[in-house]
Amino acid sequence: MTIYLLAVLVLGIMCGSELNVGAFAHPTLNRQPLETHILMRASLARLFGRVMPFWMAGSALLNILLLLPFSHLTPQPWRLAALACAIQVVAIPFSLLGPVPINNRIMKWTPQSLPDDWKAQERRWDAYHLVRTCALIVAFAALTLGAMLH
Repeated sequence: MTIYLLAVLVLGIMCGSELNVGAFAHPTLNRQPLETHILMRASLARLFGRVMPFWMAGSALLNILLLLPFSHLTPQPWRLAALACAIQVVAIPFSLLGPVPINNRIMKWTPQSLPDDWKAQERRWDAYHLVRTCALIVAFAALTLGAMLH
């Protein structure tokens, strides 16, 4: 049960962080003067670019551990953990193909070096982020429900 609780906690905190970025941080940055907006967005891109690969992979690994026989899950919690795991595993290549390349460009931006399509790139990143965040929230709900049934 310890691994299950840890998996729920790590995924839940990650979902909260992802939700904060999409619902509060970026909309707040969008209302700031250009220089503040770009410097903060680049700073957040660097921070999350360093942290999220380990957080996402660690969370998925905890979920994978739940599916192994030693966790002794009954069928329904196992299926819910498997669903959550599948979502988390798919979120990793989705991130690598969608938002990460954009994030890698954003982290280098300065107000003086913005590409012409910077707003479009931000909108694309935000759209990818919305899809990933919603998927991870579904994974969190499945994992939490499985824990309740376990």
